[in-house]
Amino acid sequence: MADLGEENGSDPTMNRIDEFVRKLEKGKSIKRVLIANNGLAAMKCLISIRQWLHYQFDTSSIVSFVCIATEDEMKSASHYLKLADEIVMAPAGSNSNNFANVEVITKLALESRVDAVYVGWGHASENSELCRRLRKNNIIFIGPSEKSIIASGDKIISTIIAQSIGMPTVTWSGSDVKVDECVDFEHFHELRAQATIKTVKEGYEAIAKYQIDVPMMIKASEGGGGKGIRKCERMQDFERLFKEVELEVPNSPIFLMKCMEGARHVEIQIIGDQYGEVIALSSRDCTIQRRCQKVIEEAPASIVPPEVMAKMKKDAIALANFVGYYSAGTVELLFVPATNQYFFLELNPRLQVEHPCTESVCDVNIPSLQFQIAMGKALKDIHSIKRFKDREARGENGKVHCMAARVTCEDPNDRFLPSTGTVRSLKFNSTSKAWAYFSLSDGSTVHEFADSQIGHVFARGRDRFEAIANLKHALNNLKIDATFPTQSDYLIDLLSLEKFKSNQYDTQWLDQRIAKRECQKLTLPVDHLIAVSAAVIGRSKIRGVFERYETQLRTGKIVLPVELSRRTEVELQMNNIKFSVKIFEETPSKYHLRMGNQETTVEMLKYGTQDLAAHQGKTTDFLLEETEDNYFIKISGNKLKFPKTDDNDASCLRSPYTGKFLEYKVQPGEFVEVGQTYAQVESMKMIFDVVTKVAPGRLIPIAKEGDLINPGSILGRLEIDKHIQDQLTTSEKFSGTMKGWKIEEKSVFEKAKLILEGRGSMDDSVDTLISELFHVKPEEQGDDLSSNQQILQLLEIFLDTERYFDVRDGFDESVQKMVNEIPCFQDVVDRIHSNTHLKIKEKLVVGILENLADSIESECSEDFNQILRKFFDMKQLKTISSLAAKILYRSSENQDFSMEDCRIDTKKSGFSNDVASMRFRSATTSSTIEFSEKIYEALLEFACYSTHLNKVKFVSNQIEISIFEDEIPISDIECIILEEQKRLEEMEVSEIIICGKSEKWKFSNTVGVFMQEKLDVSLESDFSAPEKRDLRRSLARQNRTTYIYDFPLLFAWASADSERDWKSKVEFKELIVNEKQQLQIITDSEELERRAAQCLNSCSVVAWLISLTLGKNNTLDFVLIGNDVTHQVGSFAQPEHRLFEMASKLARERKIPRVNISCNSGARIGLARDVLDVLKVKLKPNGHDFDYLYIDASEKERIGDQMVYEEEEGVLKLLAVKGKKNEYIGVENLMGSGAIGGETSRAYREIPTYCYVTGRSVGIGAYTARLARRVIQHEKSNLILTGAAALNTLLGKKVYASNNRLGGTEIMSNNGIAHCTVSSDLEGVRKIVDWLRYLPQKQEMFPFYTNFGRNGLLDRHWHLEDVNVTKEDMQSDVRNLIDMPGKQGIFDIGSFDEICTSWAASIVTGRAKLNGLPVGVIASQWKSFDKRQLADESVDISEETTVTRAGQVWYPDSAFKTSQAISDFNREALPLVMIASLRGFSGGRKDMSDQVLTFGAHIIDELSQYQQPVIVYIPAGGELRGGAWAVVDSNVNRGFIHVIADEGCRGGVLEPNAVVGIKIREAQLGKIMERSGVIAQGVEDSVKSAFKKACVEFADMHDRWQRMEHVGAIRQVTTLSETRDIFYKMIRDEMIMIDMAQRYREAPIYPIPSRSEALEWIKMKIGDETLQAYHDNLFYKDVAQEVQESKTRFEEFTVKWKINH
Repeated sequence: MADLGEENGSDPTMNRIDEFVRKLEKGKSIKRVLIANNGLAAMKCLISIRQWLHYQFDTSSIVSFVCIATEDEMKSASHYLKLADEIVMAPAGSNSNNFANVEVITKLALESRVDAVYVGWGHASENSELCRRLRKNNIIFIGPSEKSIIASGDKIISTIIAQSIGMPTVTWSGSDVKVDECVDFEHFHELRAQATIKTVKEGYEAIAKYQIDVPMMIKASEGGGGKGIRKCERMQDFERLFKEVELEVPNSPIFLMKCMEGARHVEIQIIGDQYGEVIALSSRDCTIQRRCQKVIEEAPASIVPPEVMAKMKKDAIALANFVGYYSAGTVELLFVPATNQYFFLELNPRLQVEHPCTESVCDVNIPSLQFQIAMGKALKDIHSIKRFKDREARGENGKVHCMAARVTCEDPNDRFLPSTGTVRSLKFNSTSKAWAYFSLSDGSTVHEFADSQIGHVFARGRDRFEAIANLKHALNNLKIDATFPTQSDYLIDLLSLEKFKSNQYDTQWLDQRIAKRECQKLTLPVDHLIAVSAAVIGRSKIRGVFERYETQLRTGKIVLPVELSRRTEVELQMNNIKFSVKIFEETPSKYHLRMGNQETTVEMLKYGTQDLAAHQGKTTDFLLEETEDNYFIKISGNKLKFPKTDDNDASCLRSPYTGKFLEYKVQPGEFVEVGQTYAQVESMKMIFDVVTKVAPGRLIPIAKEGDLINPGSILGRLEIDKHIQDQLTTSEKFSGTMKGWKIEEKSVFEKAKLILEGRGSMDDSVDTLISELFHVKPEEQGDDLSSNQQILQLLEIFLDTERYFDVRDGFDESVQKMVNEIPCFQDVVDRIHSNTHLKIKEKLVVGILENLADSIESECSEDFNQILRKFFDMKQLKTISSLAAKILYRSSENQDFSMEDCRIDTKKSGFSNDVASMRFRSATTSSTIEFSEKIYEALLEFACYSTHLNKVKFVSNQIEISIFEDEIPISDIECIILEEQKRLEEMEVSEIIICGKSEKWKFSNTVGVFMQEKLDVSLESDFSAPEKRDLRRSLARQNRTTYIYDFPLLFAWASADSERDWKSKVEFKELIVNEKQQLQIITDSEELERRAAQCLNSCSVVAWLISLTLGKNNTLDFVLIGNDVTHQVGSFAQPEHRLFEMASKLARERKIPRVNISCNSGARIGLARDVLDVLKVKLKPNGHDFDYLYIDASEKERIGDQMVYEEEEGVLKLLAVKGKKNEYIGVENLMGSGAIGGETSRAYREIPTYCYVTGRSVGIGAYTARLARRVIQHEKSNLILTGAAALNTLLGKKVYASNNRLGGTEIMSNNGIAHCTVSSDLEGVRKIVDWLRYLPQKQEMFPFYTNFGRNGLLDRHWHLEDVNVTKEDMQSDVRNLIDMPGKQGIFDIGSFDEICTSWAASIVTGRAKLNGLPVGVIASQWKSFDKRQLADESVDISEETTVTRAGQVWYPDSAFKTSQAISDFNREALPLVMIASLRGFSGGRKDMSDQVLTFGAHIIDELSQYQQPVIVYIPAGGELRGGAWAVVDSNVNRGFIHVIADEGCRGGVLEPNAVVGIKIREAQLGKIMERSGVIAQGVEDSVKSAFKKACVEFADMHDRWQRMEHVGAIRQVTTLSETRDIFYKMIRDEMIMIDMAQRYREAPIYPIPSRSEALEWIKMKIGDETLQAYHDNLFYKDVAQEVQESKTRFEEFTVKWKINH
C-alpha cells in the first residue's frame, strides 16, 4: 500500500483536466483558480463551477479554488469563505485596497500558483490592465480579451462602435463619430476626445449641433453610482450642472445625452468562444431600478415584441463580433414600448448579477460556460449550448419565465440608504420553483466596505404571472433577523402592485415612488403603530438617560441631574407625514402620549422573553433596535424606521455636542459632501469633528468661534442643489385625528401622586387638584383609601424624597446620604429626578397644608403630628415649615396663632428696623419632658411670629422658662438643650434662661456651643436689642462658619479644662494696619469689644496676637489670622493682603506659631463702577452684533482718567478700563495674593504654621491653606481653586454638582492636604490647641526643656515601663505598637494623635508623647490596605476604583506623606521616631511614572536637614532593605539619625530568596550538596528543596543584628519590651546635647561649625561625664577656651588674607 504522501502527490483525477483540454485546439488546463471577488459573486462562481465539475468529472475536487479574504471579510464571517479550498489575505479597507487592486490580485495569483483568475462582476471585472498583467504572467483571465474590454468597457467608445455598425443610439454629443474597425489602445483617447466636451461653451455648441433638447443627461464617462451625472431639465441650469459634474469627477471626459423617458431597460445575454462564434441566449428585463441599480429582474423581456427582439439579438451578436468578443457578456439597451424603438446603452464585458434568470429559462450554467471557454472549448462542443440551439430551432425556448429580486441591506423607507450590521438568523427553504443565493449566514456581519446586496431570490413559472406569484411566496418565506433593515417586505408590496403586474412601468417608476416616500403596506392602523412606536422609543430614551445616570452613581460620580427627565419628545415620519409626540413616563411600564390635544396611554408588558405593548385594548409584540442615526421597530411584522434627526430640513446643520464652537474646516460657500467634516467643537476639553449627514451642499456659516453650544444648536446651513433637494423628504405635520387614541381617566389622588413622584405630564392644575382633594365625594375617590389617608400618604411621598435634600447647596451630600441608606441605585435615581420637580411639588404640598390649616378644628392624629413635625424641621422649605408650625400650633392650642395672644415680645435693633430679637416666656413644672415641650412650643411660636413679619431678620432670640420647683434639674436640661441645639440654632436662639424659685441659669450660644452660667435669681432677666455682631453671627452661620470675632473665645473655650473662668484662658490684642500703613496693636479691652460688637473692621482679614493658657506654667503666644466672610464675602484685596502679610511677619519676628482661619472667596473681583454706570453699546448695522463700547464725551472730565479711549464724534470709544485708585477690582489683587503666598511659604519654614478651613476657601485662600501644611478641614467646607459653577461654565456643561465634589473632605483627606477633618468649628479649634500642646516647652536653664524635669529623670538608672504589646499585635496594626488601648505601647497611653488617616494608609503618621515629651511618629504598616481612587465627573471613562496594596512598601503617595511629615515635625522642633519595617520602594512602571523616585529623594532631603534626634527602629519581625534603608540611614544626617535594631529584625539589600537566586546557582548548589555527602545528579526534588531552604537560611544569617552591629550599621540592639525606656533616654540625652551644640555654635567661634560638627564636639567633650555635671562644671569653660583658640585662628586667617589681597 502506498504511503499517504505518495498517494496525495499523484492524484489521478488532476490528470483528467489535462485529458479534457488535450483534444482542444486552444486547450489550457485550469486546476487552480483564484476567486478575485467576494460576496454573492464568489458564492455563485464556486457553486456553479463545482456543479459542472461534478457533472463532468463526478467530483469537484479536481479543481482547487483559492478565495481572497480581507480582515473585514473574516470578521464578518462571510459565507463564501466557508466554501473555499484555500484562503489568501489581502489588505483590508475599500476595494481599491483588495478586490479592485490589480497589483494585489496579480501578486496573490502568482504567490498562490494558480492557473486562472475568476473575477465575476464588479470590482476589477472590467479592468483591462488586470487581463494584460495576467496574460503577461501566463495566467488565464476567465473572461473576454484585453482588446474587447478596452473597446466595450468605456461608455463613449462602445457607443461609437455601436453606431458605427448601425445599431440605434440615443442622440448624444458624439453622434457623428464612427470607426471602421475595432479601436486599439493606442487610438483610444484620441477617439474618445472626438465625442466629449471640455467646456460649457463646447457643450452649448454640441447641444445646437446634435439638437440635444432637454431633458438631457450630463455624464462623466468615469463616473458611476450616481456620481458625475446630472439631469438637466432647464437650459438655464446647464452651466451650473456642467460645473458640478466637473467638480465631482475631476479630469473625466464628459458627454451629453438625450434623456429617454418612458423607456424600459432590456439586456441581451451573449456568449462567445475563442473560435469566433457568438450566440445570444435570452433577453432580460431589468427596468425596476433605483439610483441606476437593479432591484427586480426577469427573463425573458416579455414587453418586447418578437420581431423587435430578433433585431436586438442580431445587433448584439454583430457588436460582439466587431470587437472580437468571447466569454459571457451583456448588451444593454433602452426600449421604448410606445414606439417599439430601441437604443444601445453599453456592452458589459463581464457576467451580470442577474445572469441566473437567463440560466433558468435557457437551462445553462453560465459561469461553467466561462470556465470551459477559458480552457479552449468551442460553443458547438458544449452540451448545454447544443441543447439550447436544438430547442431554439424547434421554437421551444421561452416556455419558462423567471423573476429575480435582489435582497439588500437597504432601508426602503429611507431612500434605500445602505446599512451595516449583523445577521442574527437567516432562514430560506428552496423549492423546485424558487431558490436563492446568500453571501451571509447566521452571525455574519455586513461591514462598511461590503456590497449592499446580500442575497438574490429567484422564482420561475410557466408564465410571468406564475413567476411573480412564486417570487412573492419565496420572499414571504425569507426570514432575516438582523440589526440592519432589508427591503424584502417592500419588494412583496411592489410585486403586488397592479402597475407591475400589468407590465406598465419604466426605468423612472421606482425612483419616483421612492421620492414620494411610497412605503410598504402596513397591517396595523397608523394610530396604533404611532402610539406604540412613540412609547417604545420614548421609553428607550428615558430609560437610557436614567441608566446612564445610575451608572455614574455606581462608578462614584455625583453629577447634577440636568439631563434626567421622565419626559421626551419624538418626531416620527411615516408616509410623508410627521407625527410630533410627547411621551411621559408614569411608571416603568406605562407611558402617557400627547400629540396636540390628543392623548393616549401605552403599557409595556413582558411575556417570557417577548416584549408586548398594550394600547386601547390591542396587544402587539414589538422589537426595538437602535443605531447612531435611526430607530428600527418591528410591530407584529410591520417594520418601521424612524430617523433620530429631522431629515426634512437637510439644510440645517446642528451640533450633536455640548461645548464650545471652535472653527469651520471648510470655507464659506465651499461644497461639502455627505460624511465630510465641516467644523470642530470642544466638549469636555476634547475636540470633536462635526460632519454632514443627510445631503451635500455649500456651507453658509452661522456659529462664531467661541460660541457656547448645546445638542441641536444650529452651526450653519447648506445651500442644496435643486436636483438633490427634490430627492429629499418633504413631510407635512400631522393635523388630523387619531381615532384610536383615548385619554385614560385617573383619580385625583393618582394625579397628585404622579406629581409628587415626578412622573407623568406634571401639568395638571395644582389648584384644581387641591380643591378636588378636599372636596371630593367618597364615591369619586377612585381608591380604597379615605380622604385623610390619601392626604397623609401624599405628604409621606413628598417627605420620602425631600427629607434627603433639606440642605443648602448640598446636592452631593444628599445623594451620598441616599446611596449610603438606600440599597437600590434605581430608587436613588428616582428620588433625584423627583427632586428636580420640587417647585411644583412644593406648590401642591403648600396647598394641602394651607387647606389643612383652615380645616383642622381639633388635635391632629399622631400620624399627622409626626409628619407635620418633620415638615416643621425642614430648613430649606421655609413656607412648608412655617405652615407646619401653624398647623401644629393650632392643633396643640386649639386656636390660630395671633401676635397679640402669643408669648413673644420683641426688640428692634438700633442699627436697622429690619433686624430684631424675639423672646419667648413661659412656665412649666420640673418635668424634663414638659421642659422639652416648652422648648418646642417656643420654636413653634418663633416660626409663626417670624412668618407674620417675614421682612424682619430675627437674630439673637431668647427663651425664658420658669420652673416652679425649688431645685432645677440642670443636668437634664443641659442634655435637652444639647439635643435641640441644631433646631435652636436654625431659629437663631442664642440664650435660654431657666428661672427657678431659688436659682437662675443661663445657657448662651455665641461660639457654636451652649455655655452654662449661673445668674443672680434676684435680678430681672436681661433682654436687649441685637447688636450688629449678632447679625454678622447669623450671616456667618449661613456660610457654615463662626463669626470671625468669636474665634478668640473659641480658643479660650477649647483650652479650658472646665467651664469656670474659661474666658480667662485667653488674652488677645487685635492687629490692624493704620493710616500710615503700619501694623498697630490694639490692647484696650473696651476698644476690642467695641470693634467686635459694632463690626468696625473695614477689611475682610482680621488678625490678633493671642496669649493662650494651655496648662500650669504653660502660656503660648501665637498670631491668629482669619477671614471675615460677612465682609466682602471674605475676599482678598490689597488691604487684606497687607494685614495678612504684616501679621504673619510679626509671628516670624517673634518666633511664635501662626494660625490661619481660612474662610474666604479668593481674590476680589469687580468692575469699574463709575464707568459701568454710564456705559453704552453701539451695534453694527445688522443690529445683531456690537460694534464698540463707549460713553458720552460729557463724562470725560469726571472719569476720563479711569479709561483708555479714542474720542470720536462726541463719544469716547473704550479701548481699556483702568478704574480709579484703590478700587481693588482686578489684577492688583492677584499681586497681593502672590505676596501672602510667598509670606506663608517663608512662615512655614521658620515657625509652626496651622490652618483651619471652615465654610469655603477659594483660590489664594486655598493656596495659603496648603502652604501652611498643617490643615484641619471642617467636614462641610471645601478647599477649591475654581468654583463648581465657574468650572461648569468653562466645560460648557453642568458637570460638578457642588464645590464639595472639587474640594470637600473626601478629596482633601484622600490626597493628604487635610491632615484632619472635624464636624464643628469648636472641634477644629480644639484640634489646633491639641497640636499646639505638642510644641516642646523650652527654658533657658538646664536641661532646656520643661518636659524633662529634674526629679530623677536624668538618672541613668531610672527605668520607664516596659512595652507589653506583642509582635502579633504590632503586625496586625502598627498603631498598637504606638499606643494600644489596654496595653503599654512605646508612647504614653492615649497620647497619639494621628494625622492624614485617609491618605497613603501604608504609612501611619502623627504626634505622640513619650513620658510627657512630644514626639513625631512615622510608622509603616505590615498588613495590606485598600487605596481608593476617586472618579472625576468631567471624564466619561473615569470611575471610582479600589486597589489593594501590600504593606511594608513605600509607594509614591506614602513616600510623599513620609517626607511631608518629616518636614512638619522638624519645623515643630519635635524629635522623631520612625518604626520602619520596609522592604523597599514600589518600582513598577506606573509608580515610577508617578514619581516614586522623586518622593523617595524628598525623604533624604528632609531627614538631612532634621535638627532634632531621629530614631529609626527596625521592629521585631520587621525588615529594612534596599532603597528603604538607604533613605533613612544614619549617614544621611550624622549624629542626628540613630538606627536601632530589634533582636528579631532583619536588614540587607535583598530578601534571602532573591540573594540565593542570584548568588547560588545550580552548579554552586551541587558543590554544597557534594560537600555534604549528597550526589547532586538524580537527587530527589525533596532533597534538593531542603538544600535550597538551607541556602536561604544561610543568606538570612547575613541580615541579622549581629552583622549589622559588626559593620556599624546600627547604634544599638534592643528587645521590643525595652524600646520605650531606650527611646526616651536616647531622645532626652540627644536633645540636651543638640541644644548645647546650638549654644556652642552661637558663640563667636571661627569658622562657625556645622550642626553635625558642633554635636560631635559636644559628645567628645562630655566623655564619661553625666550631661548635667558636664553642663554645670565644664561646658562654659570649654566653650570659652574654644572661643580663645578661635580668636587665634581668626587672626591667622586675617594675616593670610592681607597677604593675598
